[in-house]
Amino acid sequence: MAFPVLAVGGESIAGAAPRIADKSIVKYSDDGWKVGLTKSDEAVRSVPALSRGHGSYEAFLDLRGVATISGAGSSSVDSAILTTGFQVSCQWQFDGLQFGVSGGPSAQLSVSWPPAAIIGGQVSPSISTTLKNGVTKDVEFASKPLQGSTASARLEGVRIEISGCVGARPAVRSYVRLAMRTKTSDNTFSLYGKPQKL
Repeated sequence: MAFPVLAVGGESIAGAAPRIADKSIVKYSDDGWKVGLTKSDEAVRSVPALSRGHGSYEAFLDLRGVATISGAGSSSVDSAILTTGFQVSCQWQFDGLQFGVSGGPSAQLSVSWPPAAIIGGQVSPSISTTLKNGVTKDVEFASKPLQGSTASARLEGVRIEISGCVGARPAVRSYVRLAMRTKTSDNTFSLYGKPQKL
């Protein structure tokens, strides 16, 4: 059973969606850097599935993630990457799971949403995997290296369609993550939103 995810220019399709509360956290790396993560402008707007298939669900997703590194750590930061996306789950087993993403800040090709200038972000062109009962998959929509002390990634109107999901309604949960490396330590910090049913 297919589980496609397609990023499209969803503004005219999905319209305005009710926003979910913003959230921020502050953490400290092992060598003393202050790390801030913020999730904002999140929305999950469920709509009747266009395919009208049994066990099919459709929604449009918005999310903005921001990461900052500040303060004075004991060791310089060699690299840091901000990733944003959604965790996706269905109660009962899928035979297959397929994602296809087009459009976004650095997509190389898009039919329904012409790509913007390539600015260092990345949208995965395709993901294939298998979901078992009770398993949740991280679907990464953006990955952006920090060139300075801050980076952000925004997605709007990303269409997600889940087919062949039976049992409880499928759910998504947003995440914003920063992985950083210094000469003395590696640190990964994650911020999660609340689960939202489609």
